[in-house]
Amino acid sequence: MFTTFSLSEAMDSPASAEEQLRLAVRSGAVERARRGLLVSNHGRFKDASVEQTEVVTALDAGAVISYHSALEAHGVAHNVGFVCRFRSDIVHSEFDFRGIAYRPCGPVENARSKTMRSPTGAYLATTREQTVVDCLGKPALAGGIEEAVRSLSAFIYLNVEELVVLAIDAGPSMVSRVGWLLSEKQAEWHVNEESLSLLEEWLGPGPYRLGPAGVKSVSWVARWRLVLPGSKEEVQSWITHL
Repeated sequence: MFTTFSLSEAMDSPASAEEQLRLAVRSGAVERARRGLLVSNHGRFKDASVEQTEVVTALDAGAVISYHSALEAHGVAHNVGFVCRFRSDIVHSEFDFRGIAYRPCGPVENARSKTMRSPTGAYLATTREQTVVDCLGKPALAGGIEEAVRSLSAFIYLNVEELVVLAIDAGPSMVSRVGWLLSEKQAEWHVNEESLSLLEEWLGPGPYRLGPAGVKSVSWVARWRLVLPGSKEEVQSWITHL
């Protein structure tokens, strides 16, 4: 995978690079992923698979894989997705390539990330804790609230203190959602009552919603002033227990 800029640097002139590229695309030796980004389809690269993260990092090495794509990167996604979501300060337009929809979802800003590795190299993805806040905040970008809860609750462990800080920074609605999730996973994630009590202190009057605002109110969690998108039994069945 390479960019037109890197090709131009390797050639004698921009005109020469453009001509070589035109011929390569015409012959099928090179495939365009999007404007400015190319994939070799020649020799050992012919018909080789392309990692989503490889495409993203080729466009922007500082991009951060986010939302459902981050769940997949962390290995906890309940279902496989065909949309690659990422934060980027450089890439702003959507594109599709080889059956995957690449969707930038805003600038990186202060999103917490970590370096992860794939067979094709290193890339950035949101931390487990940032992923929780992202997916509970915008479940539509995480495959819907059921998919988000099933996937997030599959994390083996979290830095609870860091998650509490992120939830408080995000506001009372996030405090309610994170508090509920931590309560449901209290034993498995070793969540102490002090952390839950701290979150309760930052709750507003509510009510808050776990699902979309348009979904009819079905049940209520009094401690977190949280409206659930289904019965308590149904929503609790979404929790992945390890």
